[in-house]
Amino acid sequence: MPAGEIANRPKSQAKITFFILFGLVTVFVTYMKNQGFFDPASPTAQHYHPAFAFLLVHAFFGAIALVLGVFQLSNRLRARYLGVHRALGYVYAGCVFIAAPVAIPLSAKINTPSLVAASSVQAFGWIVTTAIALYCVRGGNIMQHRRWMIRSYCMATVFTIARVIIPIPPILAMGDTGVEIVVWSTIALMMFLPNIFLDWRAMVAQPKARQTMTAALAT
Repeated sequence: MPAGEIANRPKSQAKITFFILFGLVTVFVTYMKNQGFFDPASPTAQHYHPAFAFLLVHAFFGAIALVLGVFQLSNRLRARYLGVHRALGYVYAGCVFIAAPVAIPLSAKINTPSLVAASSVQAFGWIVTTAIALYCVRGGNIMQHRRWMIRSYCMATVFTIARVIIPIPPILAMGDTGVEIVVWSTIALMMFLPNIFLDWRAMVAQPKARQTMTAALAT
């Protein structure tokens, strides 16, 4: 086994473990949030009824994007099946460009104005990060493509992260206000946390020579 492969193995295993756990949590919160969805008399079904058509489109394409994004971030699958990776990447992007904008009218029919604004911001962020990732790979800038794909998928994870936090009793007791706080906070975190993750090594690395502001501006 090549030394590079041995070195990357713990990192790959950690990534696999994370995505398995994330997938299980996503399934769990989706089930718990949508109990009684197929029962017309249930509060859940009545809540979503005004936006049922938008919900079907958003849920279908959003779920595909959420699943495909996991495989797109796998270095091993990308190396072994580049053609498949490329094809699935276009499918992922297409699903994002459908699911994200549909979330806005969906939210407008069933949510508060603040949550409609949050859905609009998340949709815009998801579309922009995905479009930049697509632009970068089309131009052959693979490094930036990978970085923007990570940012894109982080915007998708808002769906799961927010639904994990909202049921916490003190937040749940706040009603719509608690939901708005969680959704806005999660979107804000996903806007900048990926940058910290991607640039962490560069930030903590000790430069070979300390550079003053005067020297930096002169350069």
